[in-house]
Amino acid sequence: MHRDVDLLTERTFDVLVVGGGVYGLTIAYDAAQRGLAVALIEADDFGSGASFNHLRTIHGGLRYLQAFDIGRARESVRERRTLARIAPHAVQPLVFALPLTRSLTRGKLAMRAGFLLDRVISAGRNTGVPPAHRLPAGRVVSRGTAIQRFPGLRRQGLTGAAVWYDYETTEADRLTFAWAIAAAEHGAVLANHVEAIAPTRDGRRVVGVRARDRQTGRELEIGAHVIVNAAGAGVDRLLAPLSLSADVPLLKAMNLVTRREAGEEALGGRSSSGRHLFLIPWRGCALFGTWESERTCAPDATGVSEAEIAAFIGDLNQAFPSLDLKRADVTLVHRGIVPAVASPDGRATLQGHEQIRDHASEGVEGLMTVAGTKYTTARGVAERITDRLLAKLQHAPVLCRTAATPLPGGGLRDVGLAIAEARREHDQGLPTDTIPHLIAAYGSRYRDVLDLADGHPEWRTRVAEESPVIGAELVWAVRKEMAVTLRDAVIRRTPIGALGYPGDAAAERAGRIVGAELGWSEARRREEIDALRAFYGSENALKT
Repeated sequence: MHRDVDLLTERTFDVLVVGGGVYGLTIAYDAAQRGLAVALIEADDFGSGASFNHLRTIHGGLRYLQAFDIGRARESVRERRTLARIAPHAVQPLVFALPLTRSLTRGKLAMRAGFLLDRVISAGRNTGVPPAHRLPAGRVVSRGTAIQRFPGLRRQGLTGAAVWYDYETTEADRLTFAWAIAAAEHGAVLANHVEAIAPTRDGRRVVGVRARDRQTGRELEIGAHVIVNAAGAGVDRLLAPLSLSADVPLLKAMNLVTRREAGEEALGGRSSSGRHLFLIPWRGCALFGTWESERTCAPDATGVSEAEIAAFIGDLNQAFPSLDLKRADVTLVHRGIVPAVASPDGRATLQGHEQIRDHASEGVEGLMTVAGTKYTTARGVAERITDRLLAKLQHAPVLCRTAATPLPGGGLRDVGLAIAEARREHDQGLPTDTIPHLIAAYGSRYRDVLDLADGHPEWRTRVAEESPVIGAELVWAVRKEMAVTLRDAVIRRTPIGALGYPGDAAAERAGRIVGAELGWSEARRREEIDALRAFYGSENALKT
């Protein structure tokens, strides 16, 4: 992948996707794989919005059975299985436990009925899945078993626990980025840090987008037969010059990364406010989520206040009484603006289904908008949108292959065996935790990164004291993965900053490596380090 904004202006594309989150990237990949000429632009960096701020789980939709949303539950199971087949290096099974009480809806009988229905719906959950990724069926365990095995569960009124399995993705940002690599390898032209300013029109037809390269300030005219507006919380900014609106209410969602140690199981709980909350073990620490605002918010209300964080911590301590979480334990605040359903009194709940709108129904041809909330099912949404794009472009139907084609690096069938072989061949001189990290991040392509480090011993050492990332990964991010800022490289291409600010020494070292590759002056390198530090001190992410 190379960033070449000139390629965006050399032809008229079949499809231009505006927005480089998981929805935009999966659409670009599917459309390109089916033979369409595709471009994608992202105002910040790929996966930098709500796709960065999710709970790192790939779930099968068990909770949708409570509302008898069978269709969505079935789709969730199917897409969970798909990710295990096309990217087995990126996901791993994780056990979940939820406390049960004497309740008609949250008791043992209700959960046994739910698990029975889930067995029927998810009967093919392990079809084609590598053996190490096959998930057992859910079950209900007794109070004694729940206390012994899951001591962190709330015990007040406890009668047992519901236990089931989903997947966790440790290298979540790498999984998101894999869709970008796949799109590029199928001919799509992608560019980060390119902001869509306004659609360009020919009468009532949208024929492209006027955009600005935020790296240089240069303005571009990008032509396309169809524009897909997948800009997340910013969808209405692209529609406003046309006097249109997606009419999608929004709410704030928040997860907390903490320095607290976690076990090997994900635990559920319920606060007195009625929120269902989870403790997810991630990178050896506890990740908590998801808190959602009770009312709708504006698209630019990206920050979270100290009062909101305090309320979230209070809810968590109610849901997990032994936790005693404090503000000082929080190292990073993940936050996002996501689609919601609004009631007449202004209260909001998370949107259950993606919203797809063809603005031809409003008299504007050549423009579609998509807004969704669920990471797990993004590929399936992209398949449906690409079907519509083919019809809209009067293109011959082409079967979708993204569900059967491994993502880049996804050709491994036995991840444990791959780690063992890699240790034998490449472990000498590397930090002990680097090989498992490289395989989880790059899959079968991990050798490309290690080959880059040959002859450069300094690229085979840690960038940050507590991170498995080595210097070669930063070089690879610049040379092959369109990292053009230090934040691109540290926050999303690698997990150096996944648990919080990695410290001044790591920031300096990363700045030297990335700056040398990009030819930065000393002044520019200092600006980039300051910008990285500011990210962790802003409302986006909080430094402690």
